[in-house]
Amino acid sequence: MPGFLFKGWEFDLAVRYLRTKRKNGGIAVIAILSYVGVALAVTALIAVMSVMNGFQGEIMGRFLTFNSHADISGPVINDSLNREAMLSRLRAVPGVVDAAPYVESSALAESRLTSAPAFVRGGSGESLRRAGIGRDLIAGSFDAYADDAVLIGEGVAGNLGLRVGDQIVLTVPGGRSADNLAAERRAYTVAGIFSSKVAKIDQTYIYMPLAEAQAFLGRDSKWDMIEIRVRKPYRIESVMPRLQAVAGENAKIENWKHRDSVIWGALKFEAAAMRAILFFVTIIAAMNIVSGIVMLVKNKTRDIAILRTIGAGKASITRIFFLAGALVGAAGTFTGLVVGVAIVTFIYPLQRGLEWLFHFSFAMGDMAYLPASLHVGETLFVVFGAFIATSLCTLIPALSAARLEPVDALRYE
Repeated sequence: MPGFLFKGWEFDLAVRYLRTKRKNGGIAVIAILSYVGVALAVTALIAVMSVMNGFQGEIMGRFLTFNSHADISGPVINDSLNREAMLSRLRAVPGVVDAAPYVESSALAESRLTSAPAFVRGGSGESLRRAGIGRDLIAGSFDAYADDAVLIGEGVAGNLGLRVGDQIVLTVPGGRSADNLAAERRAYTVAGIFSSKVAKIDQTYIYMPLAEAQAFLGRDSKWDMIEIRVRKPYRIESVMPRLQAVAGENAKIENWKHRDSVIWGALKFEAAAMRAILFFVTIIAAMNIVSGIVMLVKNKTRDIAILRTIGAGKASITRIFFLAGALVGAAGTFTGLVVGVAIVTFIYPLQRGLEWLFHFSFAMGDMAYLPASLHVGETLFVVFGAFIATSLCTLIPALSAARLEPVDALRYE
């Protein structure tokens, strides 16, 4: 038996109806078309969402490499007696990868050719290494990152016409009080050039050693923030209570989802909208199953009357036609799952084959291939959602078949 909810003869009869040719009252052709439609819809949903997840992970991964996952501010970070001990405790919090102080300020960057607005950020070389910025260096190295040397973004280098070893002049306000408005101006050597592939960062960011930045920006020994980096930035909320407990009640903690809410909100909305649009494609494919079962019920009116006459109940009639549609939906969903996972798994050779066939490149910027990330939970949601949608669509004509009375069904036979 296929299951405790269905009897064996009901299952056999449903399969026989699906295999019956149309001239004999069956819906074999419509069943095949419905199966293909559901399979293609599920395949598209899995493949497209995986590529979207890949792009989102690629973009946000680069963005979060150059930005903290959470920031701690407040008077507690400049308590010279306790702040080093607090840093050690923060680094010991489960899930935290690093905790490091930094200072920052807007600035004017100049070269021999031109000038451009910039954003100076002071941080230790070790914290930058732990963040993974070293992987994004396209010229120079961390070895030259010292008091008189800085790291600049690819966009900054391009706008100012700079290369490793060139001089860059930075100008910042000399103080924040009304009686100290003189600008501070110093020259630094370009130790390295990085490329985050995030326009805002590449075109404005300049990294400077923490001690030099404190002196240059007039911070003395003060910190602006303590940046926190965690192992799972998308689950930063789970770490927030422990960070607050370690930092104390007087500390203000802001995570990246709140700080960059516009970017995060846009990505979530885009993903949700795409899921909804593609899921409607699955619903449309399921409509073919409805039309097929409606035709099957119409063609099998005599069979329904005979079954009712020999003792089959309304529930059995419902289950027969429900199984006929559900089997098509289940087969299409399973096929779509297999094909969709295969596409995501072998997306790189598939991309290369399509590029060779159509003489078209899918490369985007520095991405030589389409990034794809298959999320198990999301894939299971797609599979169960598609199966439930096709099953619910099938239930309507199945219930209609059960309401046919034998006398009415045979009246015109």
